[in-house]
Amino acid sequence: DTVIVSRAGDVIPQITEVLPNLRDGSEKTFQIPQKCPIDGSEIKIEGAIYRCSNPKCGARLRENLDHFVSRSAFNIVGLGQKAIDRFIEDRLIVDQADIFRLSKDEVSELDGFGEKSAIKLISEIKDRKEITLPRFIYSLGILHIGSETSFLLAKEIQRCGARVNKPTDLIEILGSWSEEGLTQIRDIGPRVAESIMDWFSKDSHKKLLKELDDVGISITQENLRVSNKLSGKTFVVTGSLETLSREEVHEKIRNMGGDTSSTVSKSTDYLITGEGGGSKLNKATELGVEIIDEKEFLKMLQ
Repeated sequence: DTVIVSRAGDVIPQITEVLPNLRDGSEKTFQIPQKCPIDGSEIKIEGAIYRCSNPKCGARLRENLDHFVSRSAFNIVGLGQKAIDRFIEDRLIVDQADIFRLSKDEVSELDGFGEKSAIKLISEIKDRKEITLPRFIYSLGILHIGSETSFLLAKEIQRCGARVNKPTDLIEILGSWSEEGLTQIRDIGPRVAESIMDWFSKDSHKKLLKELDDVGISITQENLRVSNKLSGKTFVVTGSLETLSREEVHEKIRNMGGDTSSTVSKSTDYLITGEGGGSKLNKATELGVEIIDEKEFLKMLQ
């Protein structure tokens, strides 16, 4: 089919219209797989997302590991997708905790790794054993939980006076909260609350947290607000900025007491815009939201 595609939220390609009059008769109806093409397990439908129902599926493990070491999580730069694939293939990694069990000798024996690169990777992994609470929650890959929601959960934990020093501490805290209680947190609705409760109720996830305890993961529960300079202000970011990633901008805003959002609305105070602002720029202009660039934003932080 020929379709019209727009940028949903300035990022995600979204099909807005199908043009059936351009069909030439050679088209074939696409059959959505009923089984996972990797391991043959049943496909689970979650809204617009089709997932393999087997939590131990090799493809799911690969994506979980890639998310776990990503920049917004444990940020282990030396563990790219090719390296992860090799470690999975050689059965050196079967879950996230195994990353911290890798040894120099094991890594150096693999193709593409020499002794120096193995030492460098193991050293980087060791340095990442300490992680902030928002990053750790995000690293778990809980459905519907992005970096913003992870920050809000960490902030609520701090507000309640609870302490999280190691991974299993989250079982008692987040695992004991009710769906009603979770939905009282800003921007957390029933679907997100249900996802959190479901994740912490699974024995396999409790086992993973215990294993992360055992390999020495330490969670730092730092003050999530450095100052109140941006308190009461809501920011939206659009386009590509010159020096900062979107996550870095969000972190600076949160540290200054401000709030971030993914959509422009009447409650938005500032739109930080970079190259390729898209529809958010138009919406902000329409609503009279103040539009600033990266340099103006950095001046606000001084």
